[in-house]
Amino acid sequence: MSYSSEDETDISDSELDEYVDRCYEQLKDGIHKVKFSDEVYRCPYCPGKKKLVYLFKDLLQHASDVGKGSQNRDIKHKGKHLGLVRFMKNDLEQDISSEFSGLNIENSQLNGVSVLFVWPWMGILANVDVESCSKLKNNLAKRGLDPVRIRPLSCGRYAVVEFKKEWSGFYNAMMFEKDFEVDNHGKKDYHAAPHLADKLYGWVARDDDYNLEGVLGDYLQKNGDLKTLGDLEAEEKRKNGLLIANLNQTIQELRMRLDELESNQCEPHAAIIQNDVVD
Repeated sequence: MSYSSEDETDISDSELDEYVDRCYEQLKDGIHKVKFSDEVYRCPYCPGKKKLVYLFKDLLQHASDVGKGSQNRDIKHKGKHLGLVRFMKNDLEQDISSEFSGLNIENSQLNGVSVLFVWPWMGILANVDVESCSKLKNNLAKRGLDPVRIRPLSCGRYAVVEFKKEWSGFYNAMMFEKDFEVDNHGKKDYHAAPHLADKLYGWVARDDDYNLEGVLGDYLQKNGDLKTLGDLEAEEKRKNGLLIANLNQTIQELRMRLDELESNQCEPHAAIIQNDVVD
């Protein structure tokens, strides 16, 4: 079923989720074209913009930025881009690891030393109202950040945002961090003014958070490990290599089994022919 979004009137915040669903269905139905080749993608909702052609990861970042943009932005425009984020993540074939691993060059090294991230990818929220965690999760989801869950910690001060283990989860975690940094509510801002308890701060969990004493450090240590991006890429390559090796071995075993079956089928037939000749 298709819809025509261009003729619709403005929508309210409460109608945003339904509108995102409708825009997503339009993209799935092929009403708007996004992918023109393996390297050329276009935003169907910004035809008049100066930049018309994107790489996959750049278009995904564009759609995420617009979808989580200023509250003054047209809600329909945000909804369309959130639908585009969902479509790209769910329906467009792409090697996610190769696309997203390059996103974080500036964040993956510090003074030449590889940065250790908590994996599975986790974000930290500071000055959290525990009762608002469900609302926070919905807000993050509406901005295209796709959190798996938000875990409020017993200290009542922090909550941990869990993202998917895949590279798409890493991308969402970094967008989560940048979103707070833009509003001066990032990690450095929090440590500079932790007394501003009415302000919400957020960042991606790294080794210094992991090694903290107390509830936050304990949770990260029990539920995650420290890994560099290089560690994860190497582990992924190793797993892919094992998978290919196992597939090759399975194929070889199947071939041997088929040869054996064919041989067993041929032997009785050959015996019958030999008996006919003797008779």
